[in-house]
Amino acid sequence: MKDAQKPDHVSLDALVDRLREGRFVVPDFQREFEWKASDIRELVRSIFLDYYIGSLLLWKGKAETFAALSCESVYAFKGDGRPEYIVLDGQQRLTALYYAFFAPSAPMPNKAQPCFFFIRADNFMNEEYEEAFGYDYMSNRWAKLLESPEAQFASHIFPLSTIGAPGWSLPNWAQNYERYWNEKVREFEAAGDTAASVEARTNMMNAKRFGEHLRGITTQYQISYIELDKDLAIDKVCDIFTQINSRGIRLDAFDLINALLKPKGLQLKHMWREVAPRLSAVNTDRMNVYILQTMSILKQAYCSPKYLYYLIPGSEKVVREMDGSLRKDVLVHDIDEFTQLWNVAIDAIEGSIKVLQHLMSTE
Repeated sequence: MKDAQKPDHVSLDALVDRLREGRFVVPDFQREFEWKASDIRELVRSIFLDYYIGSLLLWKGKAETFAALSCESVYAFKGDGRPEYIVLDGQQRLTALYYAFFAPSAPMPNKAQPCFFFIRADNFMNEEYEEAFGYDYMSNRWAKLLESPEAQFASHIFPLSTIGAPGWSLPNWAQNYERYWNEKVREFEAAGDTAASVEARTNMMNAKRFGEHLRGITTQYQISYIELDKDLAIDKVCDIFTQINSRGIRLDAFDLINALLKPKGLQLKHMWREVAPRLSAVNTDRMNVYILQTMSILKQAYCSPKYLYYLIPGSEKVVREMDGSLRKDVLVHDIDEFTQLWNVAIDAIEGSIKVLQHLMSTE
């Protein structure tokens, strides 16, 4: 029997490589990237202080599941990706890491400008962690600093985008940071400036230790994840992640089915918006799910989340006969039948609401 889930972990540098290659994709039902810059800063702070940042839930994908779930790259990713994992839980964290480590030109959500993130290495080595992690919105002043490694070394600014840069950028930055202050030590000693040479020597030692910390964090820090098998049935996967809570908001079966219907030409969210006013007398934010549950009851007498996915046109449901044999049923054959069943369910709910309103008005 195949394992439905495989707990594992990945080092930070390996995760960064996968982000660079576009191996993580986000299904259509997921919310948009919505973290603030302060959220990203705190995530980076947790990593550099070797704190646990939670597990990821990933589904090893294949072409048909990428298409069925209308998967897209993480926010601000550019280029041709190599999709491998569908992110079921952890989208905000993965996208935040991509944004911090690759400094894309896309603006932060609800902002007009891109944001970049950095560590003040001197504060970090002095264990002044509240002041060590920073971010700012791009300006000419910051653009000039990012173009000048010497200016970074002089001000002890480590751009986090160095971690996402290709090749030997990260170790080169660390070596050059230490070399910069080593040269300053010799310069000040030659000039007879004892106080400045002592300070420069402290900076040189801190630069060396900071470089060692960078190597340790990127190669040894581990992010845990659970990988669902690529051959796991899509209805089982959907049932798994309808139980997931992300930042206190439950993933909704309606959004999941909307994602599954999009490749078939149905825009379920648009259909819901058109009929929502007809059912607005009931104060609930789950009426769109109730419609699907009513459809399910009409077709199969069950309405729990895992049964809703059999409403997808063409989906096969395995039914056990009285003699123990199995057969496959298709409850909804095409999008026309789905639309017709949708309309029947809405009429039924609307009629029920009117009956209840009448009864209440005559009491």
